[in-house]
Amino acid sequence: MRHMLRHPIRFMRDHRFTGSRASAYLDGELDAAGRRRVERHARVCPQCHQLIESLRQTIAGLMGLRSEPGGEIADGVIARLHHER
Repeated sequence: MRHMLRHPIRFMRDHRFTGSRASAYLDGELDAAGRRRVERHARVCPQCHQLIESLRQTIAGLMGLRSEPGGEIADGVIARLHHER
């Protein structure tokens, strides 16, 4: 938290960076420096920490909708809808 108060401009740059790249971070698409930047910021920013955790839970929930491992999510949703009729 002290980090935010000492460097408010850097905090806001990292805040925008983290928010715009949270999905890429979770997908493993950032380079090592980008990953460290997101992780460092998310440790001190409750809003970005919550964003990343929320996206992580959404991805996990979507993966649970697949009808079979490696299958398409849409196929899993359609199969569940037919089953629930």
